[in-house]
Amino acid sequence: MSDLDRVKSQDNLHRAWRWIQSNPDANYKSYFRHLYRNYAAAEDVLIEDLADRLRRRVYQPIAACKLFFPKPSGILRPYSLLTVQDQIVYQASVNLVAEKLFSKVKHRYYKQVFSNLYAGKTSTWFYRMWSDGYKQFNNAARKAFSDGLTYTASFDLTACYDSIDHSVLRFFLKKIGLDPEFCVQLTDWLAAWTATERNIIHNHGIPQGPLNSGLLSEAVLQHFDELKLSRIRFQYFRYVDDIRLFAKSEPDLRRILVGLDLRSKDIGLFPQSGKISIHKVVDIEKELKSVSNPPEPSVKRVIIDQKRLFKRIVDLTPNFRITDSTRFKYLLAHADPNAKLTARLWRIYEKHPEIYKSFCNYLLRYNRLPRIPAELIVEEIKQNTLYQSVRAEFISVADGRLPKEQEEVLGKFLNKIWTPSSLHPDLLVRSARFLINNGRLTDKQIIYACGKVRPWWARATLVDELSPHHVALNTCKIILDERIMDEARDVALESGWKSFNSNIPLSSPRRKWNPAGGILLKELGVIQRNTATYCGIQKSVERLVPRIPVINWKNIFSSHYQQAEIQAVEICSLAGTNITAFVNALDVFNDLLLDALFSKDGTIGKYTLGKIGSVLTPGNKLNKNFPHTFDLAYEVHEARYQSMYSHPRVKSTAKPTKKIGYRFLGKAKGLLSKAINELHIAKF
Repeated sequence: MSDLDRVKSQDNLHRAWRWIQSNPDANYKSYFRHLYRNYAAAEDVLIEDLADRLRRRVYQPIAACKLFFPKPSGILRPYSLLTVQDQIVYQASVNLVAEKLFSKVKHRYYKQVFSNLYAGKTSTWFYRMWSDGYKQFNNAARKAFSDGLTYTASFDLTACYDSIDHSVLRFFLKKIGLDPEFCVQLTDWLAAWTATERNIIHNHGIPQGPLNSGLLSEAVLQHFDELKLSRIRFQYFRYVDDIRLFAKSEPDLRRILVGLDLRSKDIGLFPQSGKISIHKVVDIEKELKSVSNPPEPSVKRVIIDQKRLFKRIVDLTPNFRITDSTRFKYLLAHADPNAKLTARLWRIYEKHPEIYKSFCNYLLRYNRLPRIPAELIVEEIKQNTLYQSVRAEFISVADGRLPKEQEEVLGKFLNKIWTPSSLHPDLLVRSARFLINNGRLTDKQIIYACGKVRPWWARATLVDELSPHHVALNTCKIILDERIMDEARDVALESGWKSFNSNIPLSSPRRKWNPAGGILLKELGVIQRNTATYCGIQKSVERLVPRIPVINWKNIFSSHYQQAEIQAVEICSLAGTNITAFVNALDVFNDLLLDALFSKDGTIGKYTLGKIGSVLTPGNKLNKNFPHTFDLAYEVHEARYQSMYSHPRVKSTAKPTKKIGYRFLGKAKGLLSKAINELHIAKF
């Protein structure tokens, strides 16, 4: 069985879904709880459907919804929200990487490598406990120091996940024994998941946010673990992309760092030179960051001494600068809101905007915000134009907690900046929720926001938050009838669930539904039969020529439908990468199409599959009855004669064949559009 076949197996897909659900990263899961709920309601049938589309090669990834969070340096950290089905496919793919890689690197676990440690097929979780790895990391550093390796240095990489080149990744995946076809397919999917909102393809990077990206990065980072230097005694410890070195002298460390730098240049990654600091260790405990050692005396089980906790926060933030971010966040998570602490946190936040999530979680503990914090929150939302995700988080804090005066001020401001087509996804969702809850959006504006905004996650989340308490029932019905047909499966699933949960019957044509919505409603017992199906031919052609009529391709191709579907998917992918191969592939599709057309219409003669040239004579019955279909087949076949993939010489001129120019793509799209409209009119 090939590696691609293993990805598609239902056993592997179910295991991937299980690990996604058990992901301990609460932050990432917080964006998907409603979407995971929908998928879980019909998980067996949805996974069976996903496996079928993978086998038919008609599965298409959807571009990730990108959020951007501030880093301590002031620049942005990208955060990629993948659709649930894309998360499953990504996890299922990395499951294979994990199994292959484990046999190569398991001897380094808890000795050299302490993070993203694969737990094995039968484990409830994908990774071993991170806290165990972090504890072992610190213990190993302590032992190295006690053994006389008193000089240390760190070696960090700049934007590691964003910088991993897909060619480099394929090299290492092949090296650990994965099939070349699998390696190409995975990096093709990654290209879609790491593209920008403007669909600019990078061909580098892995998505930050999903659970399994850490393990995929290990396939490349293990290149550093193989560093060997003679006549030097040193210890090497890696936690994700943070490498800690211990040696007996500064010259030894410099030699090791040069070796690591050369390895980073091998694979196209870049060390953070500003963070490389060679020095002698005086106190090993000051070198280590730890969540649990020493324990916080102010936090003891369920009894928390709030006065001592406040004093510890003050100690950790001299001049309102955070000295230990991990310890600070741990303490803040246990703090009760009070005026004195809130005032200090605002001063700290001004210098550390990256703590906004912890700060907002603290503010959420107020049932009703006092006037001064409320005014500061509204002002922050109005003034912070740099970090849209930060504004979104503060709007969540404000929603339902502001005094009347500040609520009015914020509502007017959000109305003023309400441009849903250009707002960042999380800011769009939080603004819409606040405005809807306060009756500040018209029905027309709500329908537009739920249906026309680009990010699929925003559409799905807005549908989830529809409530008859704030939105007219008829408006809810219009939205659900439209979104059950959404091209994004998560949006259709959300619409189906909301229809079921709110007892709002759907009246849009079922054949136009996204099949996922039909699957869910059938599993919930709302409908008896799901008539919506996924047609790879229709979807592929729509990507080439949008706004074409829906054709019953299964009726046209009959027994040859599966072959024609595979051919259509291939044509669509080649259109953006290799126009010469596109022409050859389209010629084969046309051959299958004409074979089907002749079998359906006995008046135009007989056809032999593979002999397309025999019926491309101008003026014949095919040309007269189906002129646009004839033109498509004729022009593509003529172009194929000039293709270097078909013949060495052009028959009519005896000149060498060559690559087809991309100018032909526009012509082919126009011909294809006219042919499909012709078939639609002919009621095929």
